[in-house]
Amino acid sequence: MPTSKYVLCTLLFAWTQVSRWKPTNLFAFDAPSFHPVFATTFVLDFFQHIIIDGRSFRTVVGLLFSSSTLARHTGIVRFWTHDADVKHCTFRWSHSRTQPWGKPVSYQCPTCYCVQAWDQKGNGPSSELRGSVTISCTYKGKEGRCTKQLFFEQSHPYQTLKPPEGIWVAFGIDKSDLL
Repeated sequence: MPTSKYVLCTLLFAWTQVSRWKPTNLFAFDAPSFHPVFATTFVLDFFQHIIIDGRSFRTVVGLLFSSSTLARHTGIVRFWTHDADVKHCTFRWSHSRTQPWGKPVSYQCPTCYCVQAWDQKGNGPSSELRGSVTISCTYKGKEGRCTKQLFFEQSHPYQTLKPPEGIWVAFGIDKSDLL
């Protein structure tokens, strides 16, 4: 329990600070073991397109995320000020076969312990998002076929940003919010 209290206190402190700063663009990364080197292209592209070129985040958001190596590594939380309110949303890279709705598919089946035995043929194109995705274990051993299935469902309303492979999904905003 001390850990959850610490996390809650840290989040409350962070939200208080963000509310006080009134940021135009503030980003946080939510990977448990974040590797800053993956954020390099994102930060450089952000500075080039938004700071130097003077473009808005809304016009370059797809470009920023498509060139970034953050895709499979971390979600990105964006804070910004709209009128007097500080708003936020979370961007997660989504791929119907490896990370449906931004939730990673485990490498190993938790039932039979087979590595990368997931049947992902029925999930359609990698960038297609549907209400739910089901992935089945394909392991066939002496005891028979493993019947483990993983279910992934859309948990929040979202908007899509379309890079070349997979897509980034923004949670926590609606169509009236500014990206």
